[in-house]
Amino acid sequence: MSLALSNNASSVSQVETIVQTPHDLLINKIAFEIPSYQRPYVWGGEGVLKLLQDIEQAYIADEHQYYIGTVLSSQLPKKANKDASVSFELIDGQQRMTTLMLIAIAFKKANVDCELSNVATLAHFPRVTFSIREMVQGLLCSWTDLEFTHKPSDEDIHKNEYTKHLAEALNTATSFIKEIRKDSKKGEAHLVNFAKYFYQQVRWVNNIIPAGTDLNKLFATMNTSGVQLEQSDILKSKLLGKLSKNRHEYDGLWQVCENLNNYFERNVRRVFTASNWKKIQDIDLASFDKTKFKLVDTNMLQDLSDKGSESVRGLTLEEIISDESLLEKPESKQSSSSSAEDDEVFCRSIIGFPLFLIHAFRIYRAQAGNEDIESRVNGERLNQAFEKFVLKASELEVIKFLDCLWQVRYQFDKWVVKWVEKAEESTAVLRLSNVNFSKTQSRLNRVPTEITELSQLQSVRYFTGERSAQYWLTSFLGWLVENNTEDKNIVLAKLEDIDNKMSLALFHAELSQKQASFNYLTKTDGSFGSSNEMNDYLKQINGTGFEHYWFQKLEYVLWKNEQNRADEKFKKYRISSKNSVEHVHPQHEEYDKRLEDNYLNAFGNLVLLSPGENSSYSNQTVGKKQEDFKAKPVYDSLKLKQIFELKQNDEWDKDKIKQHQKEMICLLEQHYSGREAFNGI
Repeated sequence: MSLALSNNASSVSQVETIVQTPHDLLINKIAFEIPSYQRPYVWGGEGVLKLLQDIEQAYIADEHQYYIGTVLSSQLPKKANKDASVSFELIDGQQRMTTLMLIAIAFKKANVDCELSNVATLAHFPRVTFSIREMVQGLLCSWTDLEFTHKPSDEDIHKNEYTKHLAEALNTATSFIKEIRKDSKKGEAHLVNFAKYFYQQVRWVNNIIPAGTDLNKLFATMNTSGVQLEQSDILKSKLLGKLSKNRHEYDGLWQVCENLNNYFERNVRRVFTASNWKKIQDIDLASFDKTKFKLVDTNMLQDLSDKGSESVRGLTLEEIISDESLLEKPESKQSSSSSAEDDEVFCRSIIGFPLFLIHAFRIYRAQAGNEDIESRVNGERLNQAFEKFVLKASELEVIKFLDCLWQVRYQFDKWVVKWVEKAEESTAVLRLSNVNFSKTQSRLNRVPTEITELSQLQSVRYFTGERSAQYWLTSFLGWLVENNTEDKNIVLAKLEDIDNKMSLALFHAELSQKQASFNYLTKTDGSFGSSNEMNDYLKQINGTGFEHYWFQKLEYVLWKNEQNRADEKFKKYRISSKNSVEHVHPQHEEYDKRLEDNYLNAFGNLVLLSPGENSSYSNQTVGKKQEDFKAKPVYDSLKLKQIFELKQNDEWDKDKIKQHQKEMICLLEQHYSGREAFNGI
């Protein structure tokens, strides 16, 4: 396939478009070079883990392919790798391709018997090279057992903006491989087959521009080439096409719900500008009322709808695309009455709109007494999830779903955390917010809250499990829509119950997290499991194979039961993304002090850290780790805090490990049983 690209008035060049896989890179000896003007690699651990989990789910579901997007490149006349048959300079898409290479390196370092491992290198060089970045090149060569002139130290790696996220991403991919190997239900066969799927079925589109193309002109053309139709836009056109009246009102409803990166009431105020906002309170937003939420041209639209069937036929895709107002994102619609404050974005959603639509659809189906969707809970499967509904739904059923969508979005903004950055903080934090009515401004305003049990427990859920699904949202939001409570204590108790039951379902292979989340909402009979199974699991000798969830859950329980809440280090602590299970007493201690495997790899000797936190401790003695821990401005881990408070000036030995493990399991059991935590925590 090729696309015409105008370079100047007198000539037309062609952009060649090809679909590629890791298999293609290997057999065709393809190399990539990342030019010096590209920004540093920024994906880090969280993005890599989400990608790997997503591809693994596609492999388990036996999906034909997994598409990771597009890249823009230019074929290089002079190859960076002399053994390559063809080399491409990556103009756009270097983050994805670098991630792919890091995953291949992780499989190579882990000695997985698969072709994917061979994608990491091409002869004597890494397959992806970085122009004039000698430290990066030296690091990649050292990771792939190639010759290198300089390998940066661990300290240099974590200080340098071009290498720190590379190391974090590789550590994440390595941990992912280790966990599969440790999982008795998966093991080496699963890992090898997953690698084969990755090698053959992961695909991307490489748009190859001609040499000598004016890149400035190309980027300008790309940025102004029109409106791109997304899956949600297609779904919107099909659903609105089934309505015989009030189509513009429901189009407005869709726009309000679509913009997840701003607060709900602000979206409503921007779209339904003719509403009486001096009288509308937060509780009025809980459901969609066409008599309260009015568009500017309500009367004109009513006149149109009275003209007969010709004015109420469905919309075609061509009409949707040609009418830019129907595809315009809510944040781009400006009202002359909007203040400068209205134009600011205060938050970032934890999920995208396609996934939000799927959760809302599952809730609608539960309300209607229908079975769960057949497709995976994944934003990339949006149209697949709605396929049968779009074909068979009546106009009334579409309206009921759209009304449900509004209700879910209201509860989502009221009770689900968003990424919020306060003025005094350097990075965004997962927070909830309160809605207040400002008498001076005659409108609703948002005030971010301090960190609470609700935000911390949601952080546990967000950072663990299948991140591309966030199954807990179906149960939680569905219950909120049904009950619409203002009581924070009741909401917390319900979220804890959902979290407890879904976590115990992990011990039942026949009960997937998808099924458990829907069963909870529909009150389907059947057990989710008991805390005895958790107790037995945490007493096993699993080492780094323990599920990360149980460490994060313990962090929440410790945080909730902390007595000294005035402790400045505690006040700064947040449950965050961590993916490295590490030994407190190291496996290879610097003075070669050994510990029996039954204690070394027990839950009592393990903590969950980020790769950066772990590298700062390395293989030091427990005493040195303790001093480093005390010197930090915020606690790395509340479990580690418990360990060092128990250790004090003594040795970290078998008895201390057994005592700590017993206390932590006891604390978790009490949380599950609803009893108060033991004294002293």
